[in-house]
Amino acid sequence: MGLFDNIGAALGKGGAFSGFVTGALARQLPAKLAAALAASPYGDAEGLLERFREAGFEAEVASWLGSGENLPITTEEVMEVIDPMTMTDLAGALGVPPSMLPGLIAQYLPMAVDKMSPEGRLVPPA
Repeated sequence: MGLFDNIGAALGKGGAFSGFVTGALARQLPAKLAAALAASPYGDAEGLLERFREAGFEAEVASWLGSGENLPITTEEVMEVIDPMTMTDLAGALGVPPSMLPGLIAQYLPMAVDKMSPEGRLVPPA
């Protein structure tokens, strides 16, 4: 299961956004997110994590990749990292309102990265 599959699975199981993100959208999300990131300045999940590191969130990214407790990231911090135009483009590609995407990223990215990094680095999908 890839990083984006983990995010889609988590969205399908509930959380603050589960009323908006239905099972069908959750199943489509992994492919949509991979395509959206590919078209973004980040290129892929590793590129997105690098952007978080560059913005001063090295400890958070390290915690998601490591085996310990995941440090949280806030919606506001996500908005500091991802510029508004890229956020709008990503939201459009995913079919979610731009105002909702930072919260989705803040809620699900740490868990998804954690699950996809059993040895401290992202494992590419099979």
